[in-house]
Amino acid sequence: MDTILFYLFIIYSILPNIYFRFFAKSVRRNVKAGDMRIAFTFDDGPDPRYTPQVLDLLKKNNVKATFFVLGEKAKENPEIIRRIVDEGHSIGLHANKHIGAPFRTYKAMKDDFFSSVNVLQSMGIKVHLYRPPWGLVNIASSKFIHQYDFEPVLWSIHASDWSRYVDETHIENILTQKVKPGDIILLHDGRGAKNAPQRTINALGKALPVLKEKGYHFVKLVDDDHTIASA
Repeated sequence: MDTILFYLFIIYSILPNIYFRFFAKSVRRNVKAGDMRIAFTFDDGPDPRYTPQVLDLLKKNNVKATFFVLGEKAKENPEIIRRIVDEGHSIGLHANKHIGAPFRTYKAMKDDFFSSVNVLQSMGIKVHLYRPPWGLVNIASSKFIHQYDFEPVLWSIHASDWSRYVDETHIENILTQKVKPGDIILLHDGRGAKNAPQRTINALGKALPVLKEKGYHFVKLVDDDHTIASA
């Protein structure tokens, strides 16, 4: 029985993840590098402690970004979701609850997609982009990505900004020294280690002027007319 369960787990989670992470052509990992383009993305919000600070910083620097939100957090903070939209950023779906797909059942995945999509639709937001928690999928989530006609998005660079072992200087150095044209940059405006998003905000405040001076252009991952439904 244990052997059967092991092989079922490989089929349900391991093989779909290998394909999704390394081979699936439908998964977006970069933006076009022309004109020094890069894309900032923020996961795990909205968080009333941190997301408004991120938005303030982006507005100050005239930068547009993409926010991959959690349905349960969006439901608790609709005013922040509306501000994200009103200030010209894009919204993608991360999940309803931040739980990795490999150990989630078909029913759990079905309920998670249904709940999160409904939350955003109730706010007048039609979502086109999807980034799974930790970048992990299973057979069920792969099915629902297709069913909801989502474009799956990963990233090309991250700063491990969620980790308690990473400091503000490390995040700043990744952003100013490692980012290259075409990168999709993964950062977080919620969750992670204690006060981790504040480190990200502080580092971003120092890094954005440097990136602008280097000539980078900041792009969203999709145009508004693809993500925002008529109110």
